[in-house]
Amino acid sequence: MTDQISFMPTYIIIADDHPLFRTALISLLTRLPEEFIIDEADTFQDLIDLLKTKVIQPDLVLLDLKLPDINGLDGLLSLKKRYSELPVAVISACDERSIIKQTRQYGASGFISKSMDIDSMTTRIMKILQGDLCFPDCSDADCNEKLVKGFKDLTPVQMKVLHLLKEGKPSKTMADSMGVTEATIKAHLTTIFRKLGVRNRTQAVIAANQLELPDVIQPDAVQPDQS
Repeated sequence: MTDQISFMPTYIIIADDHPLFRTALISLLTRLPEEFIIDEADTFQDLIDLLKTKVIQPDLVLLDLKLPDINGLDGLLSLKKRYSELPVAVISACDERSIIKQTRQYGASGFISKSMDIDSMTTRIMKILQGDLCFPDCSDADCNEKLVKGFKDLTPVQMKVLHLLKEGKPSKTMADSMGVTEATIKAHLTTIFRKLGVRNRTQAVIAANQLELPDVIQPDAVQPDQS
């Protein structure tokens, strides 16, 4: 008797708030020889609900950057924080180089511009499903260059604040442990966000995790700011 090998269909979630685009993308995928199971989400919360309720995690999430209930890259950051191993490809009409770099820096497996032709879009999706990283004109060196420079520009005090931030410490706890005011800590955070090119605490922590930080600075080695 010959053994039969059973192949599981490829499971994809399309998270995009434009029904016509989702329909076009589904039509594109169903023309391929591979078998797909496709779920749709038109908000970020719908996507999270799908991920929570499904027994099997998707092989790929196709994520629009501009969902109605979350701002820009925050959706990607939140998704990778909750599901770090989940392959996510960003699909967006905004294909500025800086945006593409940030999607890669924040853990996406690829970037697909909505202005791409159908054949190119299909090719990119299939390459991502095969485990490739697919970004247009964005090398690892380019994507990390600004981040590396930002870390080098941090002062020892700011580096200590960043370490405490990675540990999940609130501003008041940071201030107490470092012997400074809470307002000083908030000022340091603002400067850290600017130097790293991020907008909030979550983005700063994810950025810090992209590169190896120096050894933790001991609290007694950090002098309160005079400024």
